[in-house]
Parts: sequence; structure tokens; C-alpha cells
Amino acid sequence: MLEVLGLSGETLVLIAVCAFVTAVLHGATGMAGGLIMAAILSHIIGVKAAIPVITCALLLSHSSRVYLYRHDAQWRVVGWVLLFSVPTIAIGSTIFTLLSPQTIALLMAAFLTLSFPIKYLARRHQMQTSPAVLATASSLWGLLAGNVVGPGFVLAPFLLGTGMNRLAFVGSLATIVLCMNAIKVTVFGVTELMTAPRFLLGLTIGIITIPGNWLGREILKKLTDHDHRRLIDSMTVLIIVNFVYLAWF
Repeated sequence: MLEVLGLSGETLVLIAVCAFVTAVLHGATGMAGGLIMAAILSHIIGVKAAIPVITCALLLSHSSRVYLYRHDAQWRVVGWVLLFSVPTIAIGSTIFTLLSPQTIALLMAAFLTLSFPIKYLARRHQMQTSPAVLATASSLWGLLAGNVVGPGFVLAPFLLGTGMNRLAFVGSLATIVLCMNAIKVTVFGVTELMTAPRFLLGLTIGIITIPGNWLGREILKKLTDHDHRRLIDSMTVLIIVNFVYLAWF
């Protein structure tokens, strides 16, 4: 069935290797793995096709991560975020189906760039996230989350502002994003975006990420909170450059 996507055996092996490596990164940071894999796939099958494929893959990837961090996640915060973001995620996903590939690439580059001043201000002022602030941020984040991969970069400062450490952060964000991707798959499933070959490729990538998530978790345990932040910031810059390139070439 994957032949419909025009993928050779060598290309499938490359995708499998990249899926494992990015899963290790994702497990060690709590974010960015899906974005990096989306960036890689965008060069192979196009950015518009890559998003539904990665969305399927992240269902499995985040399911395994939720299990690994089930004792660390802050479930009260998770519930509060989902309460206010679920409706806007559905709206954002619907908007995504109408966008051009160039617009999608630029949108992803723009929101990643925006995440830097948000994180900087949050760290500088040691932001404390109240329930009202978290509710507002979650609603706006949901609208963005329906359109892009890796929206955790924008939500992260508000989650960290609740006082959680890096392990609680990874577990909580994994649970939130798992629910987000389930909604997106549902929306994409009623459109021509989610074809059977793309769904199968997404599931295959998702299975490959599971051992990578476990290895990434072992790495995360050895990182300090400061090292964790620097790793995320470095990857963000590289991903921004990639999507700007995809938008213009």
C-alpha cells in the first residue's frame, strides 16, 4: 500500500531510522521529535501530506510516553488544559485542511519563532501560571495546535509556570498532545488528507518510536532542567530554518 506514496525501500529504511532518532530526542525533551520528523518527511512527501502522517504516528508515540510518565504527570493541570483547548483544536484542524503547503510551512516557522519571546519573558519574570491564565493560554493554543505539529513550544512556558519539574512537564504535555492528535486524526479522517497509505505510514512510524521514547526517557533523567531548556532552544532554531526553506524553495 505504501507504493501509492511513491516510496522506495531505501526511503522507507531512511524514514525508519529518522523515526527512531527523533523519538529519542522527543523522549529526552518532551517535544520537538514530531516537529523534526515532520520536517524530514516534508522533504520526502511534501509538507501537507507529512502533517497527517505524523499526526497518526504521534498517537502511538505519545501513548507510550504517557505510559512511561504516568506517575509524573500532573493530571489536574492536564484536565484543565484539555477542558479549554479541545473545542479550538477541532476548529484549528478544520482550518488546516484549507491551507496551502507554503502557508503551512510559514505558519510553523512563525509560531516557533514566537515561542522564543514567550519563553524568554516567562523565564525572566519567573511567570506563575494561574488557573485563569492557563485557561486562556489553552484556548489560544488549541487553535494553533490544530494547524501545526509541535505546538508544545508555545504551551510549555504556561505549563512550567505551574511549578512542575521536567519529568512532570514531559508526562503532562505527552497526555495533552495525545488527546490533541486524536482530535486531529478524527478531523483529517473525514477529509481527503487522511488516505489509507498515509495512515499506514503514520502507524509504522509510531511503532518505531516506542523504543526510542524509552531510551530518551533514560537520557532525560540524566539532564538538568537547564540542559533540557538549552537542548530545546537549539533544536527550535534548526526547525525554524527548515520550514522557512520549505516555504520558499
